[in-house]
Order: sequence, then C-alpha cells, then structure tokens
Amino acid sequence: MTQTTSTRWICILFATVLLVTSLSSLMMADDSSSPPWVAPARASRKKNPIARDNNSIAAGKTVYIAQCLKCHGDTGKGDGPSAKDLNPRPKDLSDPNVAGQTDGALYWKITTGRKPMPTFENLTSEEDRWNVVNYLRTLAPAPSTQAAAQPANGQ
Repeated sequence: MTQTTSTRWICILFATVLLVTSLSSLMMADDSSSPPWVAPARASRKKNPIARDNNSIAAGKTVYIAQCLKCHGDTGKGDGPSAKDLNPRPKDLSDPNVAGQTDGALYWKITTGRKPMPTFENLTSEEDRWNVVNYLRTLAPAPSTQAAAQPANGQ
C-alpha cells in the first residue's frame, strides 16, 4: 500500500467515525429539537362536556395512575419509572404551559398520542379521557392573574 492510499483510508475511516458519532448523538438527543405539538384549531375549540368537580378529578386520577403514571410520574413531571427508556422523554404535565392549553387540545393529544405516547382512543373511554383532562388541571395550576399583570423585570 502506498502512502497516498494509506492516507485516503485513514481519512475515510475518520470521516466514517465522525458520521457515526454525529448520527448517534442525534438519535440520543432529547425532545428539545422536536417540533411543538399543537392540536388542530378545531380540536382546541372543543369544550369539555364533563364538569371539573371532585368526582371527575378522582376518576381522572384513577385513569392517570393506571395509564399515565408509569411515564409521566406521580406528579406529572415526566419522571415515571418507564420515562428513562423513552425518546423523546415524556412531557412535564405540571409545567404551567400545560395549563395554558385548552381542554380540547389536551383531550386531542391524549386521544391521538404522539410517539412514544400511544393513542388512548381505543384504550380508554371518551369520558375517561375528559376526566384525565380535569385531573391534569390539578398538576399544572393556571398562572395567576396577579403574576401575569406584573412586568417581566419584576417591578
């Protein structure tokens, strides 16, 4: 093998290692590069037919424990026992941004799913999904109007 051929093979090997390393880091990246998950406008406008009361919240919590807790965790932080194995990681349902979404948007997301979250359309009833939406409201309190009225610099 000539010196030129050896140099070419070393360059090819180096380029291959760089390519494999880059692809691996992309595949292991968290969901921060994922496009935002936005419900269609029609779904977002859908009104929750179930009153947000203690019975609905308790029923939603029961479904949440059975269907959602393993990924989203006890308090919705996305830290359930199965979360570490998922890419992208489950969303933090206690994030105030969740409270900013309409009931219809949350219902649509639960119903349709998005990898790695399954669709719950055939796993839970419509009523159970609406109850889960009501329960999620206890995890992500709505932003207070007082905090929203204050300037960003805190003055």
